[in-house]
Amino acid sequence: MTQSLACDVLVVGGGPAGCAAAYWSARAGRDVVLIERASHPRERVCGDALTPVAVGELIDMGCDPSAARWHRHRGLRITAHGQSLEVTWPKGGPSPGYGIVVRRPRLDALMSVRAQSAGARVLTGTEVTAPLITDGHLRGCTAIATGAGSVPEGPVVAHARYVVIADGPRSNFGRALGTVRTRTYAQGLAMRAYYPTPRHAEPWIESVFALTDHAGSQLPGYGWVFPVGDGTANVGVGLLSHHYGNEAISLERLFEQWTTQIPDRWEIDRAGPHSAPAGGRLPMGGSVRPRSGPNWVVVGDAAGSVNPWNGDGIGPALTTGRLAAEVIGRALDADDGLELRHYEAALAARWQRYHHLGRLTTRALGQPGLMRKLTQLAIRSPRMGNLAMRVSTDLLASKAGPIGPRGIYRAASGVARLWRHRT
Repeated sequence: MTQSLACDVLVVGGGPAGCAAAYWSARAGRDVVLIERASHPRERVCGDALTPVAVGELIDMGCDPSAARWHRHRGLRITAHGQSLEVTWPKGGPSPGYGIVVRRPRLDALMSVRAQSAGARVLTGTEVTAPLITDGHLRGCTAIATGAGSVPEGPVVAHARYVVIADGPRSNFGRALGTVRTRTYAQGLAMRAYYPTPRHAEPWIESVFALTDHAGSQLPGYGWVFPVGDGTANVGVGLLSHHYGNEAISLERLFEQWTTQIPDRWEIDRAGPHSAPAGGRLPMGGSVRPRSGPNWVVVGDAAGSVNPWNGDGIGPALTTGRLAAEVIGRALDADDGLELRHYEAALAARWQRYHHLGRLTTRALGQPGLMRKLTQLAIRSPRMGNLAMRVSTDLLASKAGPIGPRGIYRAASGVARLWRHRT
């Protein structure tokens, strides 16, 4: 028998973006249904390190990192060219002065609970099969419950006034409605594994800029070691898809290369990961368009919202989910779907300048020599290293300094354009 549901807001996908949208919508008194194909705990490829921006969003949602016993870190250690620089997270402003590392299964499970606690109906173990379209208008979705989740096995039909698309970087639901990634924008490539280490409780996450191609030129990417606090560290490598000559680089080979360069201080047994390395692609910098329609919006990875500077997807996911809930709430209050046009405006106000600079920079970093020069500059100057950390983690609003975010954006844009013209 087909299970039929009706709601104000349907959320397709139960990751951080979908759960944030469901939480904020339900908290505002909306009737919300969230459909997630997996059951918790579910595994996701992720670096697991959350910046203060993401932590601030979680705190606003009632998640207490201390009560959850998630590993807290005080800042970022940048390592390059045989030197290291430790930069603490800035204090003051809207974000807390610390980050956390938490495995995605734990994070996603807690966020699902938070959405339910706010009043959302969460269907797990239920795979959305297609948009439900009547007379050319999106009415909801069809789905199949496997019986392994929160609802009985069988077909499901969900009707909704508004739909939030949060089904990840592939976003089959979004593609069915016409969303597409702009392929001229760089995307991230990443792979990670968990390694046991006695240094699992270190108060620093570390990014190491030592990736090179076959000719020894530094690549636009980095290796990372993020201590999880549970006896392991998340060890991974990330690379921009735009690099000089577009040399075909195997992510698996790059990961193997990186594991031979992990700093000895982590005391990691390179031969003993707890599980096989896993990887994926990260659509970045607002690369997916359109991100809204007559009665739907796209959030998180499905919207290509990953930070183009460092590959962080959690912070942007939480923020886009919250923005989506706010815009849909106004549409419901006004009984006017035209309110959804303000979603694109909200995204532009929050990220347009930042993403524009990120796209310029990612293209420039693909040219030979720039990556090496920038890392040399950052590692030799604490002031420049601190600025690089703030820019890359979207923390310019926290004590940005006398120049201010706008001045920094203009200066950095000019440098990126100049380098591109030179090369």
